[in-house]
Amino acid sequence: MQEKVKILTSKIPHGWKRQKTRLLVLAGRRKTGKDVFLSYVMRNYKGFRHYRITAAPLIAKVLEVEPTRQVQHALFGVNALLYPILGESATVRRVAKILDRERPRLAIVEAARTREEFGEFVTNRKGVLIGIAADDQIRYERAVADTRKISEKRDEGAMTFKEFMKKESSPIEREIDWIVNRAHFILDNSSNKKAPFYGAIDGVMRQLGFKKRPRR
Repeated sequence: MQEKVKILTSKIPHGWKRQKTRLLVLAGRRKTGKDVFLSYVMRNYKGFRHYRITAAPLIAKVLEVEPTRQVQHALFGVNALLYPILGESATVRRVAKILDRERPRLAIVEAARTREEFGEFVTNRKGVLIGIAADDQIRYERAVADTRKISEKRDEGAMTFKEFMKKESSPIEREIDWIVNRAHFILDNSSNKKAPFYGAIDGVMRQLGFKKRPRR
């Protein structure tokens, strides 16, 4: 199956190219290809800074625990504890303050998981939302292949497709679907070959007016 890119140019925020900070906001479920998109753009297009919304891996590092998906989901609860104090998500607040302080010309914000994150980075800051999707079976196969490479996760490498999908049924995963369905661009990365996906990424970047670095 080849990748397909759905382009909704009529919904690109008006005046986006004139923004002082032009944001690309990534969204997608596990193993759809967000990291592939990010690394490809950072290698092949000039001037982008990368901002990660979730602080769960940072918290896990401080606590000296393995940042498994289960641990990261548990650490999302930190937001619930801080919300009454901050009046907003701690992770949204953190990235928003960094953007306001650094004022990058081009930025990639990764990865929107909640409606509040959608509201801050897509609605309020007029970011271009790029949703990445993939067939569930393909995502399962990628997850199993990746976890088998890591000794601490070998038990996960033996999980069944049914077990994988059960993990993918959490409320936050349904929030991600809600966000992707509202993306300006939706890339279907349901192939195990990267070249067509790279071509789809280049197509999006051309639509947004970005030129690829020349090959050396």
